[in-house]
Amino acid sequence: MLLTAIKLKLVALVAVAGIDTAEMPTASKDFVSVLETLKVEQDKGAKNPGGGDADINKSFNDAVAKVRELAQKDDPDATYALAHWGVLSGANINEVAALYRKAADKGHVLAKAELAQVLMQAGAQDPAAVKEAIKLIKEAEAADSRVARRMLAQLHLQGVTEGEKGVVVVEKSVAKAKELLDKGNKAGDGEATLGLAQLYSAGVEGIPQDHQQALNYLIEAGKQGNATALSTYGARLLNGDPDTKESPKLVKKDVAEALKMFNDSADKGLAAASRILGQIYENGVGPDGADVKQDVTKAFEYFTKAANGKDPQALFRLGNAFETGIIKDPKGKRDDKDNILIQPNPKSALDLYRLAAQNNLAEAFYNVGVYYETGTVVDKDPVKAFTFHMKAATAGIAQAMNRLAGLYANGTGTTQDLVAAAGWYQKAAEMNFAPAQIALGIMYEQGAGVRQNRTVAMGHYSDAAQQGVALAMLRLANLYAVGVVPGTPDFPKAWAYAKQADDIAQKSGNKADIDVTANVIKQLEDKMKDTDKAEATKIYDKMPKPQDAGATAPTAAPAPEAAPAKGGAPKKK
Repeated sequence: MLLTAIKLKLVALVAVAGIDTAEMPTASKDFVSVLETLKVEQDKGAKNPGGGDADINKSFNDAVAKVRELAQKDDPDATYALAHWGVLSGANINEVAALYRKAADKGHVLAKAELAQVLMQAGAQDPAAVKEAIKLIKEAEAADSRVARRMLAQLHLQGVTEGEKGVVVVEKSVAKAKELLDKGNKAGDGEATLGLAQLYSAGVEGIPQDHQQALNYLIEAGKQGNATALSTYGARLLNGDPDTKESPKLVKKDVAEALKMFNDSADKGLAAASRILGQIYENGVGPDGADVKQDVTKAFEYFTKAANGKDPQALFRLGNAFETGIIKDPKGKRDDKDNILIQPNPKSALDLYRLAAQNNLAEAFYNVGVYYETGTVVDKDPVKAFTFHMKAATAGIAQAMNRLAGLYANGTGTTQDLVAAAGWYQKAAEMNFAPAQIALGIMYEQGAGVRQNRTVAMGHYSDAAQQGVALAMLRLANLYAVGVVPGTPDFPKAWAYAKQADDIAQKSGNKADIDVTANVIKQLEDKMKDTDKAEATKIYDKMPKPQDAGATAPTAAPAPEAAPAKGGAPKKK
């Protein structure tokens, strides 16, 4: 009887759209059935995005409708699923929190952990929400939630206090954090094991820096299926460790071993390993592919294999490929039909972005939002665009923050709110995102949504100008021409920045840009004396040369996967 029950449970397991019933031991037959149907349709769509009988959006919406019916019958797993799908199911943040809370009140462990994540976003602005989040995290960890265990470890590393007197809510204790991560490591949680590797790599109070121990945990995390650890260790094998005091040479370059490790992991069904192999073959390894020759066709075979395994980054990369098109030989002609590997197909791209978003990739939420914002393939829907950009922005995607700020500034898809616009531009500007730096500079220059301050505006323009953005240089030229302090123009500095913008325009060969910069320079020179022109040339010669905004560094190996908050999403072309 027991054996039969185990078999039935194994048959019922299904993972789709970021939901894994292996983590839901009491999932109802009706709920599992909905997910199984969705999985069949999504598998068809992943194999033939944008074509065939599968309709990614319709199949997902049908599943949402059926899951919503189950949630109305108080099915806790269905309620959790609606919350987890959030924006994708048409819910706003308040509705998401309410759904999570409803499932959590019924003891749903995943709902408790994810509700805690939503509540923690309130941060210092809502101490009560933080205390509730901590309570939920502890309850979920006690119920063996891996996510909650890692969250609690992170809280112990940071410590949490409340009020002016600093009342301790969560004790700052490296020892307790390590104890939790050790527990996760023993349970086979690769993310927890990676956390141990990071502790030993950095060295913290009570845990002296130990590069060898860090490496041991990194390798173990990779074997446990952690994609970040696998990619990080693989990159070290492909390149070899530098021999420095800060980072002793523990890993020797061994390209064959790296490839074997990735292939073995891919053969065991780890989709991320196939995606990493795709990255390797797409870019090649070593000077002119000395270690691994570039092979775009093979790369996209691996990306496709990873996408069929629902790896979100592989789905996203394939989405990019269908959006722009891919040629077999990057040195060949784009219009040679024999050299075309993937034809541009925006519908296929959107399907793949949707699948990546359903697997919770923040960059994909941003790209889907752009489709709704611009009305590409789908009907233009500013409200949906706003909700998708909000999801990506809160996950740390700089481009989404910038788009979201623009929607707030114009009152598109939401109520106009210049203060909120300035706040989101500020967040993106802090991530060194040049368009946001320029937009924020304009708001400070004009006093829109912020107190007017031309000196602050100058600082934001300068940050963007140093990245090689000609528009920022022209904004600086205009600002100095009228005067950072009104009525005190500085024509020599204005000319120097206009000349830098003209250099970029000349290099690009774009006639329209050249005409604009030439016109600005002429208008300035008409107002300048000979002494001003001589001073302008001196300033220009001494100015630091801006970065080349179009330059990109060649990739020699798969980079470790970074949290979205550490950088922007790949730009939607």
